[in-house]
Amino acid sequence: HTSFSEDREQFTVARGVTVTIPFHPTLSPCQAYDLALRRGMTHVTFTDHDTIAGGLDLLARHADPSRFVMGEEVTCFHAGACLHIGVFGLTPADHDHLHAGAERTDREQRCLRWNVPQLLAYCAERGLVCELKHPLWTRDGTPMAPTLRAALPMFALFEGINGTRHRQLNELGAELCRVLRPGAVFTGGSDSHTDNIGTTWTETHGETPEQVLASLRGGDCRPMGDHGSHRRLDSDVRACVLSNATGRAGHFVALADDYWHNMPLAAQDMLALAASAGVAYATVSEFARQRQLARDVAEAMRDELSQARARLASEQGEAPDGAPQGGLVH
Repeated sequence: HTSFSEDREQFTVARGVTVTIPFHPTLSPCQAYDLALRRGMTHVTFTDHDTIAGGLDLLARHADPSRFVMGEEVTCFHAGACLHIGVFGLTPADHDHLHAGAERTDREQRCLRWNVPQLLAYCAERGLVCELKHPLWTRDGTPMAPTLRAALPMFALFEGINGTRHRQLNELGAELCRVLRPGAVFTGGSDSHTDNIGTTWTETHGETPEQVLASLRGGDCRPMGDHGSHRRLDSDVRACVLSNATGRAGHFVALADDYWHNMPLAAQDMLALAASAGVAYATVSEFARQRQLARDVAEAMRDELSQARARLASEQGEAPDGAPQGGLVH
């Protein structure tokens, strides 16, 4: 994600209380692109939320954007559930078509974002690559099992490793994708809002962006790199909060800075400690929520998982108890 992506993260704290923190990414498109190349990426894509402005900015400003693949993370809705769909290789005209009618009162009938089958049909007709991002993700407490049963069979490409999600959530998501969508293919992405770019990626084939897209389209890819961790999420949250607090406060920054330095040192220390503890608590709470979500989904879809594990064990000549409990298979 780049600085063009508008983002909010909702963290659950004690007794169901939630705190929404602005998670505006810290790097410009050129900074994100150059950092990814320095870290060994052969090609780079951005998946800013519901915009390709960052990609267009890179194409306009960078001296050599030849290794850039245009991408977008499109917020969609299916049967009342919110889905994030990655679309790659799109043009400004494609972006406009996907979002056309989103502001209308009858958007459920007019906009492709509220009609996922039609959106996927349009992308297939245009030769655009689509993937379902972080399959085990929910907003506003939407029950996951009905959403997964309805949505997963519509896709062939899924994000198998998300660099900000707990390993348990990623691996269970990948297993459910294979259960509900036989032949599922997986990608990986850092989901970085700061400088954690290049820590999780997708391995494809091809020298040009067009060949990379063809590799994805043909399912010739696999996820690589790290799952999310407390340490990474904590650093992302701290960097984003600091960036939003200083970079978006405008002329009030100077006033806040003066006020801060005029405070007694003990008060400064206490305020800094409280802010640091708050971020740490939000991070721990978020990962606890992700683990609980994984347990809840596994329980709700116990029958599908049990049947799939028993079938896999039979095919491998093993007892059902020895069946794999997740992970990515290629």
